[in-house]
Amino acid sequence: MANTTVTTAANFIPEIWSKEVIAAAEANLVLANLVWRFDADVSAAGDTIHVPNLSDFTAQDKVAGTSTSPQANTESKVDIDIDQHKEITFLLEDIVKTQSSYDLMSKFTGKAGYGIAKAVDSSIAALATGLSQTKGTYNTAITSDVVLDSIELLDLADAPQDNRFFAFRPDVKRDLLDIDRYVSMDFKKSMGVETGMIGELYGIPTYMSTNILKSVDNTSNILAHKDCLALAMQKSPRTQSDYRIEELATQVTVDTIYGVKEMRDDFGVLVKT
Repeated sequence: MANTTVTTAANFIPEIWSKEVIAAAEANLVLANLVWRFDADVSAAGDTIHVPNLSDFTAQDKVAGTSTSPQANTESKVDIDIDQHKEITFLLEDIVKTQSSYDLMSKFTGKAGYGIAKAVDSSIAALATGLSQTKGTYNTAITSDVVLDSIELLDLADAPQDNRFFAFRPDVKRDLLDIDRYVSMDFKKSMGVETGMIGELYGIPTYMSTNILKSVDNTSNILAHKDCLALAMQKSPRTQSDYRIEELATQVTVDTIYGVKEMRDDFGVLVKT
């Protein structure tokens, strides 16, 4: 008796490569690991996150013999819309899968993971152009004054010293290394632990990413505190596959759902180069 087995029906059994895609995505995320995350708030459902702001109180003189004066601030909120749905799909025909001496399915899913990571990081990087605080000049090499002036803006905003970061494109790293002071004293070589990290500038972790926005010769680098920009990843990169009998091929789709938002304008600086 001839039975249908998992071997004879192999072309009808979908294969899943989620772990490979997630690993590839995580390995290529730079900015996503540096900003304020709200993933848990929308993991179950929802399309908008309402984040309330808390205003500062002002200390007042207490006058002897008089009552205190209660303060009541009118608070605002910031909304994070979960409006980004990115996908990458490819079709691998049986003949290619059979004749190739490489595991193309694995390699393609890795590339899909990279593409998803690039889309997420690029969405965060694009927020830099909306920052009101700017230093430097487009199409001009970065200088120590630009770096110090940018740091001063965060200091004036009382941004905490920890969880700050610089994010530059690779060509800006080249300009930084041309400044002897950074090479000899203020620019520390990375230990290679964090993705994209290339050292520190005046104690601030510094990262390199090709996802930093560049239009012609205008590069929009970032100095920010973690609370300046936000990412809400509702659906982590997932892989779905199906066999297309009419194509004699396996179709694989990788997608993710997320939203990004500028949260605190005074905690970020657009560093132009």
